[in-house]
Amino acid sequence: MEYLKIISKIKEEEKNFENVEDFIFNIQNLLKKVSLKIFIEKNKITVSSENLENLDEKDNLFIHIITEDVNQFLEGKNYSNLFNELTISLIEQKNVEDLLDAILEKLEKIIPYTSANIALLENDALYYLSFRGYEKYGVEDFMRNFKMDKREFYTLKTVMETQKPLFVENTDEYPNWVIIPETQWIKSHLMIPIIYENKILGLISFDSDTPYGFKEEYIEKVYPLLPLLGIALENAKLYEKLKKELEERIIAEEKYRRSFYQIVKLASDIVEMKDPYTSGHQKRVARISVIIGKELGLSQEKIRALAISSLLHDIGKIGIPSEILNKPSSLNPLERRFINIHPEIGYNLLRKIEIISDIAPIVYQHHERINGSGYPKGLKGEEILLEAKIIGVADVFEAMTSHRPYRSALPIDMAIKELVENKGTLYDPDVVDAFLKSLKEGRIIL
Repeated sequence: MEYLKIISKIKEEEKNFENVEDFIFNIQNLLKKVSLKIFIEKNKITVSSENLENLDEKDNLFIHIITEDVNQFLEGKNYSNLFNELTISLIEQKNVEDLLDAILEKLEKIIPYTSANIALLENDALYYLSFRGYEKYGVEDFMRNFKMDKREFYTLKTVMETQKPLFVENTDEYPNWVIIPETQWIKSHLMIPIIYENKILGLISFDSDTPYGFKEEYIEKVYPLLPLLGIALENAKLYEKLKKELEERIIAEEKYRRSFYQIVKLASDIVEMKDPYTSGHQKRVARISVIIGKELGLSQEKIRALAISSLLHDIGKIGIPSEILNKPSSLNPLERRFINIHPEIGYNLLRKIEIISDIAPIVYQHHERINGSGYPKGLKGEEILLEAKIIGVADVFEAMTSHRPYRSALPIDMAIKELVENKGTLYDPDVVDAFLKSLKEGRIIL
């Protein structure tokens, strides 16, 4: 950010310019703050660092920017502002495609072209990232899909081998010009390599529909932008690589997510196969719990944990004998103690699985009650996780309104009465209120 402040202050000095001596003096004082100094030779300004060994790519870029800006200002050039506008856009991480489009748009004011493009070089072929002016001839779609290969185009091969700009003053007189129906209107051409770290990353090309449309001095106007373009193209390459990796990762994660939920549902189904009288119980509890969680404003990550933990909240029943689970009459005290250990069994199963170990405590606590009368630990109030409190309410309501081997399903009013009468004693008041509101508004469908 220090460099950006320096550039901004240099622009202020340019606005307040009165004479060269004061201007240079003020710029020199500004540059001292970042250990830079000015040298003047043959009416040209050179900016250099006092510590050349520790300069990185960004340092060199800013030194280049400052040098070009000051020189262009003193020479009265009208495109110095363009250079810094585009540079600041890049530094502020402007979208690469937007930046390249902006460069072509601005360059049209200082280089009279009919059309222009910026292309990325990959495996001896050019791929166009940005282009302008081709719509006049109705060939923008052609350019969007066009690939120039050095084996087919002498101009590209020449620029790649020499790493120097190439003028084609008159395409009708140039023996190696490749005639393409879509671009036969091009009568003069200028191709300039974009070099970054001694390697050609791409090219910027200009076309004119008249012969001899370009001059040598145009190259000088473009050269200050080439380091900027080099970084932009390097960013474009990284962006495309990251974009591809991200797309592949999203596909892989989506596949993993589908597989993961299928496994969770399978585990839930296995529990319900052992206890057929509660078939669908865990899924219904999960639906109710998620609705309550959303009403309470839980984050997406917490909703995810709530959904999984509620689908698996009774997984510990795998360790309970079937004759107890399916007993058609009330349980005796010993059988009740067996049932009451199912949260602990579930916890011990889930905590060993790394990807869902975070839900193990929720499963462990779903039968705890805020007055400490629950099990297995007798936790109270804030000692109980909110997700466990939510599942506790959903579990009680679903169990009361569903058929059991030892009783018929109870009326909804009775289940609501249980929650209301024990709100603040057994059940968290906020959770009960969120449940009742969702039920009243028809979001919980029984």
